[in-house]
Amino acid sequence: MADMLSIGTAATNSFKRALDVTSQNVANVATEGYSRQRAEIASNTPNTVGLGFQGGGARIETIERINAEYLHSQLANSQSLVERYSAQVELASQVEGVIASNDQGIQEFLQRYFDALQNLSDNPTSDTSRQMLIDEGKNLQSHIGNLTAVLDDTQYQLNSQISGLADEINSRLETIQAVNIQVERANRVGQQAPNELLDRRDQAVLELSQYMDIKTFPQESGRVDIHTANGQLPLLSDNTITRLEVDRSPYGDDNRTEVYMSIGGGRQLVSDQIAGGQLGGALHFRDNLLEKAKNDLGLTLNGLTASMNWQHYQGYDINGDAGGNLFTPLALNAINNTDNTGVETGTNILVSFNPNAGVSEPPYDGATGLSLQPATYGDKESYLQNAFTEIGRFESRSYELRYNQATDEFDFFDYNTKAPLLDSTGTPITLARGAVGNIEGMSFDLSGVTTAPDDRDSFLVKPHQTILENFGQELNATEKVATRGQSPIDNDSDGSILDEAPASAAVGDNVNISNLAGLQSTKLLLADSSDVGSETLLGGYSKMATNVGMYVRGSEIQLTAQSNVFQQVTDQRDSISGVSLDEEAANLMRYQQAYEAAAQIIATSQTLFQTILDAVRR
Repeated sequence: MADMLSIGTAATNSFKRALDVTSQNVANVATEGYSRQRAEIASNTPNTVGLGFQGGGARIETIERINAEYLHSQLANSQSLVERYSAQVELASQVEGVIASNDQGIQEFLQRYFDALQNLSDNPTSDTSRQMLIDEGKNLQSHIGNLTAVLDDTQYQLNSQISGLADEINSRLETIQAVNIQVERANRVGQQAPNELLDRRDQAVLELSQYMDIKTFPQESGRVDIHTANGQLPLLSDNTITRLEVDRSPYGDDNRTEVYMSIGGGRQLVSDQIAGGQLGGALHFRDNLLEKAKNDLGLTLNGLTASMNWQHYQGYDINGDAGGNLFTPLALNAINNTDNTGVETGTNILVSFNPNAGVSEPPYDGATGLSLQPATYGDKESYLQNAFTEIGRFESRSYELRYNQATDEFDFFDYNTKAPLLDSTGTPITLARGAVGNIEGMSFDLSGVTTAPDDRDSFLVKPHQTILENFGQELNATEKVATRGQSPIDNDSDGSILDEAPASAAVGDNVNISNLAGLQSTKLLLADSSDVGSETLLGGYSKMATNVGMYVRGSEIQLTAQSNVFQQVTDQRDSISGVSLDEEAANLMRYQQAYEAAAQIIATSQTLFQTILDAVRR
C-alpha cells in the first residue's frame, strides 16, 4: 500500500503544480511579452519487483516556456523597421508641410519677383515699377529667412531627439544587463529555467529594438550579448555595456549631432551604422531629406543669385553704369574638422561662384563707372554664357575635402554618402594645394593654403546651405536697376555689335530687364553632360518639393508594408507563445479532475491500510 500511497501523493503534487502553471498563464493573459508555460509531466523511474517492474508514478520534469527564438528575432527586426519608417513619416511630414506647399511659399514669391521684372520691362522708366521690384526682392529675402529659421529649428529639435533616443537605448541596455545577472545566477543555483526572467529580458530586447536595429547572441551562461545590426560593434558584451554617446559633429560649426561609441580606447563615429529603430529613422531623415532639401533649395537660390547678377551686369542703369549685384553673391570658407592635426583651419579654403577667371566677383562694384567693363560687349556675352554653363553644373551636395599628403592634393567627397566625386571619365576629382579650380560650378580657391595640412586632414564646404542662410538683396536704389541693354550702334558697320565697346542703349530701352524677366523660363539648372540645362529656377524649387513629397510617400509605403509584416510575425508568435483562455480553461478542468482522481488514490490507500490494521487487531 505504501507504493500506492506514494504514487497518489506524487500525482497530486504533479497535478497541483500543473494547476499552478495553468493559473499563472491565465493571470498573465494580458501581460506584454509573457510566454505561455507548460508543465511537462513525466513517469518516475519504475521499481524492480521480483523479475518485473512496478510503476513509480509521475512527476513534474520541468516547467517549459513555449517560445520560438527565431520568431523573437524576426519580431525585433520587424519592429525596428516599423519604428524607423514611422519616425521618418512623422519627421518628413513636418518638413513637407513647411516647404513643399506652394501656398504663400517660395514658388509664389519667386513668381511675384519675376512678375515685377516683367512689369518693369513693360515700363522701364517707371520709378514705381522699379520700387516694386526692390520691394518684391525684399519680400523674397524675408520669406527665405523665415523658412531657413524653421529648417534650423527642425535641425535643433532633431539634435535633441537624437540625444534623447541615445539615452533611452542606454537605459534599455542597463535593464538587459541587470536581467542577465539574474538569469546567470538562477541558472547556477537551480535546475529550472527562470522563465519569468527570460520573458522580462526578451521584452527589454524588443523594446530596445524600437530605438535601433540590433543583433542578439545567446551565451552558454544564459546571458545574451547585443551588437549593432551588422554585428560589428558591441553594445552589451560579456555583460559590459558600451554606451552610445552623443556629441557635435567633428565639423563643430555644422550644427549637427552625431552618435559615437568608445571602443578600444578611442571614440568611434557610429551614426552611419544605425539604420533601424527610431534613431535610425531620425538619422535617415536628417541625411536623406532635411540635408537634401536644404541643398536642393540652396541650389535653386545659388542659381537665382548667380544668373540674376551676371545678367544684370550685361545692362546699364539710369546713370549709364553697368549693373551691379542684385543679390549677395556666394562666398564662404571651409569648416575645419576638430580632429585635424595640421595648422590649416579652413579659413584659407575659399569657395565662391566665379566662372570667369580674371573678372572681379561680384561682376561690378557699382561705384567706378565703366572702368570695370571689358574691352568689348562680346566679352560680356562670353562672361554670361560661362556663368550659365557653370550654373548648370551645380549639384545638390555638400563637399568634404581630404588632404592627400602623398600627392599634395585635396580629394573631393560627397559629405553625406562619403563617396568620392568623379569626373565625366570616372576619375576621382582632386585639386592641387595652391590651385584654383571650378568643381561642379563652384570655384574652389586653395591659393592661400601655403602650409600643407597633415595627411587626411579634412574640411567641410556647404555652398548651397550657406546661400540659404545668407541670401539677401544687395540692390536697394531704384536708379541702380540696369534696365537698358547694349547700345545697338554699329560703329564700324561690320554688322555686329559684339566687337563694340560696352555702351548703354538709350533711356527707355528695356532689353536687359526683359532678359532678366526671361530667366524665369530659361532652363539653367541641372544640366546634362552636354551642358544643356533641364530645369528652370521655378522648376528647381518644384523638383525640391517633389523630392520631399516622394520621400514622404515612399516612407509611408514602407511603413504600411513593414507594419503588415510585423503584425504577421506577432500573430505567429502569439499562436505559439500566447495564452489561449479556451485552452487554459480546458487544462484547468483536466488537471482538476486528475487531481481529484489522484486524491482518491490516496483516500483508497488509506482505507485499505486501515482495513489491514483493523484485521491485525482482531
